[in-house]
Amino acid sequence: MFNNDTPSTQKNKGGIEVRYFYKTKATGNKENVVNFFILTSETENPKENDKPKIPQLTEAMLNKNSVYKELANRKFGKIMVDYHIYSTESDLAEIAIEDLDEHLQTMIDDKTAVFHAKSELVVMFGKSGKPITGGKKKNKKQSKLLNAFTIGAAVIFLVVGIGLGTLLGGKLGGDNDGMFGNQDLEFDGLIMPDDFQQQFDPNAELLTISIDRSYSPVPREDIQIKGEVIDGVATITLPHFDRTEFFSHVPGHTWGWTSDPNGTKIEYYGGKTYEFTQPVKLYRVLVKFGGGNGTKDDPYLLNYFDQLTLMSQEKVRGYFRQIEDIEFPHWADHEPINTVNELKRNPQYEYFEYDGGGFVIDGLTAPLFGTISGSIITNVNIINANIETSRYKNYGFLVCEAFNYRYEVGGTTYETGETIIKNSTVSHSTIHVQIPADEIETIPPAQPPTIPPDAELSDEELLELYNLPVVKHGEYAIGGITGLGGQIENCYVTNVEIFMGLSDYFLYAGGISGKPANVTNSGVNFLSIEGNIFHAGGIAGSGGGSRLYKADGTELPIFYGGNIQGCFVRDFKAYVETSAGGIIGEGSTNEENALISNSYAMGLDFKVGVFEGSMGERETPVIIGITGGIIGTDGNERYGHLVVNTVSDSCYRIVGSLSKSRLDETVRLAPLHAFYQEGMLDVLNRNTIHPNNPETVIFTGSFVFADDERNNGVDGRLPFPAEIAELFEKTIKGEVQHE
Repeated sequence: MFNNDTPSTQKNKGGIEVRYFYKTKATGNKENVVNFFILTSETENPKENDKPKIPQLTEAMLNKNSVYKELANRKFGKIMVDYHIYSTESDLAEIAIEDLDEHLQTMIDDKTAVFHAKSELVVMFGKSGKPITGGKKKNKKQSKLLNAFTIGAAVIFLVVGIGLGTLLGGKLGGDNDGMFGNQDLEFDGLIMPDDFQQQFDPNAELLTISIDRSYSPVPREDIQIKGEVIDGVATITLPHFDRTEFFSHVPGHTWGWTSDPNGTKIEYYGGKTYEFTQPVKLYRVLVKFGGGNGTKDDPYLLNYFDQLTLMSQEKVRGYFRQIEDIEFPHWADHEPINTVNELKRNPQYEYFEYDGGGFVIDGLTAPLFGTISGSIITNVNIINANIETSRYKNYGFLVCEAFNYRYEVGGTTYETGETIIKNSTVSHSTIHVQIPADEIETIPPAQPPTIPPDAELSDEELLELYNLPVVKHGEYAIGGITGLGGQIENCYVTNVEIFMGLSDYFLYAGGISGKPANVTNSGVNFLSIEGNIFHAGGIAGSGGGSRLYKADGTELPIFYGGNIQGCFVRDFKAYVETSAGGIIGEGSTNEENALISNSYAMGLDFKVGVFEGSMGERETPVIIGITGGIIGTDGNERYGHLVVNTVSDSCYRIVGSLSKSRLDETVRLAPLHAFYQEGMLDVLNRNTIHPNNPETVIFTGSFVFADDERNNGVDGRLPFPAEIAELFEKTIKGEVQHE
């Protein structure tokens, strides 16, 4: 929503030229975000050195905007205001107020408005709900020299300000406001709890917690926080540190409290409420990440986006657990996290495990993990990831590539093992692999050749006639959970778009993985795969499975996997070149007993082949590709898949081009309405065992129908594996947001 009821717009009739405006986003919390435009005039900003001074947004401007005022009235402790500053050649005062929103957005889109800078304004509020600062502005991008100057100035201000505050009688925790005014204010990066100044009954028994402040540049007396003792216990909320204050926050680390003046471990976390039975003095302590030691019994804790950044700066090992939702600011970029692949002597640190705790990671600009091995990743929920890149490599929202390495050390053979990814989701997210639009030269489209209707041309002749290369390079894999590798269990992907626009092709693309080891009890809903891709599948681009590697990355002739079991796909669009399948794009493996079982695919929309015109125009095929409801086409590996207890969309053949795969009588073609019938479960939940390998553990489907309460936003009463029922609610919290 845009709003322009600012003082400047009210001056339109007064003859003042208005040439600057702000595109503004104000955030109270994740659920309370508003967007609006604000105008200002050059005449309000004098020139400096004969150049117009770029006007900065002020708190006074915000307070005259109705959308912002409505947000402020919701009583947040702090509102973050991000804004972009633009100017125009034309006088905006000439535009009718009711047309301004659309007009300004069009100028931004058309680049007729000049972008100058982006910045932040932080407005703090006291208990009364009134602003208690004049707003703190922070430019998003500054030079190192400017940052150094700003930090120096901030330190000087702290020394002088804190000293003056003491001289003027501003006691912390006392009744006097002193220089700092209302004591809800933050100081030294510290934010006090809402009830810091509450009044107690004079007859009440009180317990006092002392917060040490001897670290201050000018030593200050302790902060005294009191709580009423009831049944021997006082419940007290501790102050916390403001992570937006660059002079007190240490990226990737967390401040906390300890009762030991020489302690190195957090005993009490800021902003948390604790029960105290006796007075205690607390000292601040700085720890890596959010706490913990990285062992299985005491994992590193994660609760802030820059802790993931710290992980990406080093090849991580050990155990990590996310303890809160993590949201990346729109200005913060992420680099994929890589793990080590060499074995170490200490077994506690040979391993890597990340437990997302069921919390959300919001706003990634790159895959969470890059190259990993022998790891366990569980309970991760990625939402609103928007990955735009022109690098040609393996990609997945959660993991780009997972390798299983084999080593020989002192005559003993070791393996890292396959990476296991469980109970995780990706939703409302996009991966676009393409050259940025501003780097593409505009070339007029070629006119298609005229072909006589009775001409009989081979595929190669048609490609040459349309000036398309006969041999096209294709490598790498891309997917919703992983690009390459991984044992993937109990995962769910929904509202995901994958697009490839580079001249080289992705070999495989899939809703769960481009080329996984195995996938079980997982599902895909509302998936789009489009562009220069050879093989696409709703679950996997390839069912070829995985192989072992040497420590130096050399491939070993040892293969395994290729199984897809207990999975579903619905509402899947694939516009690719060679093959598309509801479950996998290309079948066949080097593992003799690979299975596709207890699965279904429906709601498929395939346009596969080489087409005239641009990539987005898929109307007239030059060469028609291969499509199948379960498998697009069999590939060149040694063995085919055995497909059993599986249901395919009747609009397509079960296997588009069958040469190695095998089907039995348990495989069904079904029209749309059949997927909603109870009889589906009779097929999907049968016991499955490979007839050539009877000692294999039997797989049994766990599909159930969702009632309205359990469906949690998943459209239609369709069957899904019971193991992922709790994941649906993790995927309905967000929508893809583009700047």
